[in-house]
Amino acid sequence: MKSYGITDIGLSRKYNQDYTLECDEPIGNLDNLYVVCDGLGGHNAGEYASSTAAENFFDFVEFSESKMPLSIFKEAVLKTNRIVYDAGQEPAYQGMASTLVGVTVSGNIAYVVNVGDSRAYVIGPNEITQITWDHSYVAELVREGQITKDEARFHKKNNVITRAIGAEISVKPDFFQVVLEEDEILLVCTDGLYNMVSDMTIKSVVNSHNTLKAKAQRLIDLANEAGGKDNIAVVLISR
Repeated sequence: MKSYGITDIGLSRKYNQDYTLECDEPIGNLDNLYVVCDGLGGHNAGEYASSTAAENFFDFVEFSESKMPLSIFKEAVLKTNRIVYDAGQEPAYQGMASTLVGVTVSGNIAYVVNVGDSRAYVIGPNEITQITWDHSYVAELVREGQITKDEARFHKKNNVITRAIGAEISVKPDFFQVVLEEDEILLVCTDGLYNMVSDMTIKSVVNSHNTLKAKAQRLIDLANEAGGKDNIAVVLISR
C-alpha cells in the first residue's frame, strides 16, 4: 500500500483540530491502517480529542487479539470512545469529542469504520463514491429528501453532528466493506475539504497524473482557495 496524509489549519480557525495517522505496513493483525479525526471543543480541547482518539485507536488495533478487521475496529472504537469520554470529564477538556474514520485494506477489500461526519470515498477514473454515511443533522435532511447534497454543503447547520467519539459514554459506529478495482484510490477526509470542494473537482484532482503527495496538497490548496472556513485533513491511499 501507498499513502499520503496531510492536515492544514485553513484560513479561519485559530487551532488545527484535524489529525491523521497512516501506516502502510502491518499493524497488529491488520495489513495496514489509516485514520482521520476531526476534534470538537473549544481552545485546545478539540486538538486533544482528535489526537487522543487517533492514537488510542491505533494502539487498540495493534494489540487486538481478534483476526477480523471489522471486529478489530469495533473493539478499538468502543475502547477509544471510553478513553475520550473519560478525558472529557476533566474541566479543561469538558465537552470534547471527535469524529473518526478508520480504514484498512486487505487484498482488494477495504474495511471502514465511521463515527461522525468525516468521510471515506472510493475514487476511480469515472466516478467518486462516498463509502461512509455522515452522522450529521444535514445528512439526515438529505436522506429524508428535504435538501439536496449540494444544499447541505452550504447549510447553516452543516457542522452539527449527531454522533462522535467521546460525546457519550457509549457510541454506535457504522461499518463498511468495499471491493476495490485496481485503478481506484481511497480518500479519507474531514468536512473542511468536502464542504469547500465539489465531488467532481475532488475526482479530477485524484485522477490527475501526479504523486499522492501532490494530489493531497492540491486538494488542500483548493479548499483554502474556496474560503478555507475549517481545518482540512486529507489521506490518499492506493495499492
